[in-house]
Amino acid sequence: MNITLPFGDKIKKIKQEGCVHVFAVNVDAKALAGASQEALVRLQSVVSLPGFRVGKVPLAMIKAQFPSMVKDEVLDLAAKASLPEIIKGSELNPVVAPLLKNVNYEQDKALYFEIQFECSPTVDPKGYEKIAATRKVHKITDAEVEKYINQVREYNAYLKPAAEGDAAAKNHFVIVDYDTFENGAPVADGAVKGEIVDLSSPQTIAGLAEAVIGAKKGESREFDAPFGDKKMHFKVTVTEIKAKVVPELDENFFKEAGVKNAEELKANVRKLLEQGSSEKTEKDMLGQIEDTLIKNNPLTLPPTLVREEAQELVELFKKRAPVEQHMPDDSLLERLKPVAERNLSLTYILHNIAKKEKIQATDAELDAELEKVMARLNTEEEKAKGRDLFEKRKEYIRASMVENKTMTLVKEKAVIKEEQA
Repeated sequence: MNITLPFGDKIKKIKQEGCVHVFAVNVDAKALAGASQEALVRLQSVVSLPGFRVGKVPLAMIKAQFPSMVKDEVLDLAAKASLPEIIKGSELNPVVAPLLKNVNYEQDKALYFEIQFECSPTVDPKGYEKIAATRKVHKITDAEVEKYINQVREYNAYLKPAAEGDAAAKNHFVIVDYDTFENGAPVADGAVKGEIVDLSSPQTIAGLAEAVIGAKKGESREFDAPFGDKKMHFKVTVTEIKAKVVPELDENFFKEAGVKNAEELKANVRKLLEQGSSEKTEKDMLGQIEDTLIKNNPLTLPPTLVREEAQELVELFKKRAPVEQHMPDDSLLERLKPVAERNLSLTYILHNIAKKEKIQATDAELDAELEKVMARLNTEEEKAKGRDLFEKRKEYIRASMVENKTMTLVKEKAVIKEEQA
């Protein structure tokens, strides 16, 4: 059961930094005696000693045999009893579990501890009306359309054997075998088979491309080149010569692209590029609005929430980034901390604007959102899982909808100037 301790003036705020509040709690001998008695009764129901059944160990023996357990139980009781007193008296809104610090326990005499609260930052939102922003409009040119089509053609290029008797040229790809020698002796693991070489690009081994240009299939060439801090001798044999074939804009290409002719292909590409450009423009403009909101409403954020948000970003980055791009978690955490702070600042600012403007997401709007989700699912099993997940995340979804509606309001009130990019 919960106990009530007569704290009186024994609770005092001793520190506040931003949204971090620290309170000192003193429990005198009389109050401590009551907490200790309750702690012993609790422990009696779980501890055992030779010769006694659980629940029958004398309280005095528990006190003597399990002093650290008694201390932990007393501290738990006293801390839980102090929480309502602190929150009621200070009107706090904690966002994470309170943290106990600097405990000083003298059995049967006194108990002192500090409780740290991290609370939601309070902000009276300002400067969210008539935010100046620029929408940089970019007109897609014919050259950009042609460039994109050519990139697609390059992406779909393939290699075919060069004509019989052709010598390797700069526009060819060759497949080679080579051996590596140092001071006339073969290098361990220096024999390579079937390496493909683009003769138009720089190579890992300096001079390799230059050495084989002009060679025919089956011919060997030798050359010297630096490799690391050593000078090596290479013997390379051309086993195949291939030409890169870039597909023409013909009927086969149009068919693969799902269009009838070049004009329709260009129209589709232009539409695609315009959509991408529009999305980039919109994202840039929203970024300007967000920057202004943060500038006009500076916040001190709960450090634990910042750390948790940054950790979520780290996990997301690790899932999306190639393994070779991974860096130590501590370094990544520090790098992503500003992003976490920005995300949380916007969330708090938009939440307070919504509160001020009385913006809500109704149950009917939530139901409509659920219907959209259901429409994308096929089987009854998928729909059942979808409904269950939606119900579990209902309040999170509601908060996200409110945030989106609030951002729409801020955007509608913004003074947006259009410029040609």
